[in-house]
Amino acid sequence: MRVNSDSTRHADAATQSFREGFSAGRPGGCAAGRSRAPVRGGRDGAARILADESGQTLVMIAMCIPLIVAGMALAIDVGNIHYRQRQLQTAADAAAIAAGLEISNCSNSACANMSTAAEKALIEDGITAATITPTTNQCTVSNSTSLAMIINVGPCVLGSNDPNNGNTNMAEVVLTEPQNTIFGALFKLSSTNLVARSEAGEAYIENAPTGGNCIYTDSLSFNSSDGTFTLNNCGIYDNGNLQTDNGDSVKASTFLYYGTWSPNNCNGSCTWTLGNSETQPAHTTTAQSDPLASLPAPTKPANSSTASNTTPSTGATLQPGYYPSGINLNSNVSVTLAAGLYYMNGSINVDSGATISGTGVELYFTSGGLQLNSGSTAQLTAPTTTSSTAGTTAGMLIWQSSTNTNGMDIDSGSTSYFNGVIYLPDATLTLNSGASVTVNSSATYTDIDANAIIVDSGENFEINSSGSYLGSGGSSSSLGTFAVAE
Repeated sequence: MRVNSDSTRHADAATQSFREGFSAGRPGGCAAGRSRAPVRGGRDGAARILADESGQTLVMIAMCIPLIVAGMALAIDVGNIHYRQRQLQTAADAAAIAAGLEISNCSNSACANMSTAAEKALIEDGITAATITPTTNQCTVSNSTSLAMIINVGPCVLGSNDPNNGNTNMAEVVLTEPQNTIFGALFKLSSTNLVARSEAGEAYIENAPTGGNCIYTDSLSFNSSDGTFTLNNCGIYDNGNLQTDNGDSVKASTFLYYGTWSPNNCNGSCTWTLGNSETQPAHTTTAQSDPLASLPAPTKPANSSTASNTTPSTGATLQPGYYPSGINLNSNVSVTLAAGLYYMNGSINVDSGATISGTGVELYFTSGGLQLNSGSTAQLTAPTTTSSTAGTTAGMLIWQSSTNTNGMDIDSGSTSYFNGVIYLPDATLTLNSGASVTVNSSATYTDIDANAIIVDSGENFEINSSGSYLGSGGSSSSLGTFAVAE
């Protein structure tokens, strides 16, 4: 009876050890260890040894081994799935950017250029599978037997849940790939299908009821009286301090300012012709960041074949490329810029009576800027497509580096127009006193993104933005930035 009592106690101890192991986070008591009562000498000790039931631990360990193996398999599966999912998402982002950059070259629809660019982006991101033939304009994502890619222009996979649904200025890329499993195979689920989606293209500031904003600045100042801004089909967004003066006049679809407004003598004497039932500039509590800040700067090209001619004679045709010393156009000289990128390390000075003109040109200034003196003329039109060969970005006309603080000045008497984007991220655009001379009235579209804009007395600056946005010349939106949207 005594031995049986000890055996009972041993069984109880083993059970208690299992429970303690389970409650301590050792599943099933698999690591609880053996339960054994102290062995005493004599017949009682021998009986206890013979009656020891701690062999139950071996049974429990044997039962736990499959669970341990399954847990390890599950951990490996989860890790592999998360790792591969991150790889696919990175690759999808790169492919969407590559495809999106070809939108303007593909007339806002999926084309071979887009597919080729996306496939190259996948290879650069380590996706070295056999050549992929993308499916285009497919809004339903199905399981795939190998790595597959869908390209949509515009996005449609998420339907109405996507704010860019149907926007043909955006490219959507979806990657699908089966991922083999270890744990899942135990339950006849040998693989799971991974999906990564991304979209990239033109994003816009859409505060205006129509047309978006064609002016973005951190400081708009009407320095003296009777300055006039006429913005057709687009609006103004001032991200800093707005200053107006007596007799100023603004026509725009909307006029928003984020910081402060110093009306000075403007109360009752300024004329506001604004949309959205606005009777004066409206304060907004929503700050907007520079819409072009993420745009990569152009790459410095080789020296232009005409770079050494810093003072060209009238009738000259200048060629694109790098200009290490700028250009000076003397009075009454007229020159033409051939299409392409002009990468300037110095200013382009246009004296009184001189004219500079060109179509499909982009002026990028690492230092200096475009200086139009009294009575000079500029008639410039930006490229309509992005070209890796020419180094140009669609819609970009005058562009200064983010560290270039040299201002761009337009003096009185100029009969200039600028078709494209004027981007001065760290500089000021100054419209000097113009005696009611109209600037830009012949432009098809214009967008201005400048650190500051100063409008002097009598200046009449007209912007037509019925069909402009960065990346093309035929949309109702304005001043956009290329970016990954989702």
